[in-house]
Amino acid sequence: MKKILLTVSLLAIGVLIYPQGSSGPLMPVTTGSVKAREYFNEALKYFDDVNLKKGHDMLVKALKEDRDFFMANYQMAMYCIWTEDLQGFDEYSQAAAGTSAKLSQAEEILRGAISRLSDYPGADVTDAGKKLVEMYPNDINAYNNLIYFQSIINDQKGQLETVEKALKIAKNAAPLYNTMGYIYLALKQYDKAESAFDKYIEADPRNPNVYDSKGDFYMLKREYKKAYEFYIKACSMDPEWDNDKALRAKALYEQTEGKRIDIITM
Repeated sequence: MKKILLTVSLLAIGVLIYPQGSSGPLMPVTTGSVKAREYFNEALKYFDDVNLKKGHDMLVKALKEDRDFFMANYQMAMYCIWTEDLQGFDEYSQAAAGTSAKLSQAEEILRGAISRLSDYPGADVTDAGKKLVEMYPNDINAYNNLIYFQSIINDQKGQLETVEKALKIAKNAAPLYNTMGYIYLALKQYDKAESAFDKYIEADPRNPNVYDSKGDFYMLKREYKKAYEFYIKACSMDPEWDNDKALRAKALYEQTEGKRIDIITM
């Protein structure tokens, strides 16, 4: 994940909402623009890999094609929560809640949830997530919304139960293992967190974020040298990957151990 300074629960949010890969009926996405839908689908793929910048950019493009695109506004509102952009959250949540588009039943449920969150960001809207799972038991995004709604009220036990259920229907389990890892970190169950992150790496070894997440694991355990090594591995796989956390891990190691760490060249 890209922002270790956020709470562990909030860190997980970045991957709670977006993963794809389901079988069976899926929640409809309503837009009159083919291009907007294409950009939206691209955004989902980027968010699946926790490439938040590119995912955000695709949502911006989708909204340029269809300003009243409910799901794009909804996802942008969730993105703004993750980045602690309260002004952006107000803008996009209000746009989603105030849409004039004719929505599907599932989208209307999400509209109700975002309206309540717009009024009070700490609202318990888990009923909306549970309804979506009931309606679309084979759509991973239904589970992801429920997991996120559970995180708002710090229902970590509920989150884990939902993740376990989602793993049974997900074609791509990698993002769920990442989410599971951060939930266990929040619970300070480090052995289970490490196991989940290792499964994340095994499931998607070409994704730099799997190593970034393992770096976060070691960072929170104050094993700074190992954190540095995993952060640098993520950077080596993507030239655009932010190396700030690697440099911070290096600095903390040198401060606590009293000796320098060899810089790993990329």
